[in-house]
Amino acid sequence: MEYFKRRPIGWREDDRTMKFLQTQGVKAKPWKIFPSLDAIYHPPKKEGFDVHGFAGSAFFQKILSAKGGDKLDFKFEN
Repeated sequence: MEYFKRRPIGWREDDRTMKFLQTQGVKAKPWKIFPSLDAIYHPPKKEGFDVHGFAGSAFFQKILSAKGGDKLDFKFEN
């Protein structure tokens, strides 16, 4: 769902139409005419990935216990 928040359905068509309108002299901001372009021109701030939280997760432990997982050497630095 995060993908569709960042790239709404139809945003390419709206962007293409906006570029056409701009060549015709429209001065309005793209996101004012096409709300789908707001996510493109003003993307949400990206949250950081908690590496240390991932290292303690059950999923990571499953990865390490997989065949050959003992050879994995992960060093997390801040």
